[in-house]
Amino acid sequence: MQNGISVYAGLNTSIEENIALIETAASLGLTRIFTSVTIPEANSTEGSNEFATILATGIANGFEIILDITPETLSTFDFALDFEEITPRLDDGFNPMQIAALSHIRRIMLNASTVNKALLVALVDLNADFSNISALHNFYPQLYTGLDISYYKAQNQLLNNFGISTGAFAASLNGRRRPPLMEGLPTIEFTRNFPTDFTARYLQALGTDFVIVSDSLPTQEECTTIATLNSDTIVLEASITIDDKLLQPQIVSYLSKTFVARTEISPCIIRAANSRDSKNSIATKLINNLTPRKPGDITINNTNFGRYAGEVQVVKLDLPADPRVNTVAQVTNLDTILLESIGSNQAFTIRFV
Repeated sequence: MQNGISVYAGLNTSIEENIALIETAASLGLTRIFTSVTIPEANSTEGSNEFATILATGIANGFEIILDITPETLSTFDFALDFEEITPRLDDGFNPMQIAALSHIRRIMLNASTVNKALLVALVDLNADFSNISALHNFYPQLYTGLDISYYKAQNQLLNNFGISTGAFAASLNGRRRPPLMEGLPTIEFTRNFPTDFTARYLQALGTDFVIVSDSLPTQEECTTIATLNSDTIVLEASITIDDKLLQPQIVSYLSKTFVARTEISPCIIRAANSRDSKNSIATKLINNLTPRKPGDITINNTNFGRYAGEVQVVKLDLPADPRVNTVAQVTNLDTILLESIGSNQAFTIRFV
């Protein structure tokens, strides 16, 4: 995933802090910087010089610069578009002919939150170069104004139907939030005050192609989270629940690999296709279980299940106790939301916390 950070000129971060953030992000392997020239609160005097420094530092460190522009600001910052490393993100106001023309010159990004089918059909009719077009959602500074999850999914599906990849923003929870409101800059309202790590994994689980931290100065931990996000694998945070202290590290080791959900989808459980323990080394150490199972429970079949012994499952619904199935861990409460995204042949891993 080509994930990134946001860097703003003339706001609540010094130029020294911005340069340090860019260099930290580069060292972690992040590849994109989002910046905007349409922020009314930015100090225009300081911002002009800082903006040039941000562009130069980002380009020198190998970043693609996503520059948010409107038709009104396009001419003002026309000089910046001389650099192939800069990708204009076209906010509302550009017409289909302008967009199609730009797509034949350079990479561009559409506003994923507001694009509609009529525009995309018009771009097809105008023979736009869709290989140069991707899309990035808005972020929403004002409380309660972020996107509804169903709307977000529908917008992504619309864009994907035209072969367009999509990106979204994750707010920083523990870093410095951006003015003027400083209440987070999420794409999806639901994620506004959740940890950045969860938001990034949630966006990835929803099929988002790239994620950008939107606030002014995320922590290094938050940057690392974004840098290590894997587009193919959903990560579930969990805690060990089995009481046997000697068996706990063996269970953690057994579960600490990448699993793939079976092709068939059950409404009750997620079955790991590649998990059966042919030697029954774990299954033989598990005693009969008499505890009902609940959503988020991670279970392993014991030897009483015969050839199904050792199979790893994640529970999606309340289920009765089964003496052949042992609950050994529990997905954290927040991460149970991710279970609905683990569909047919989806890779997932369990990260113990």
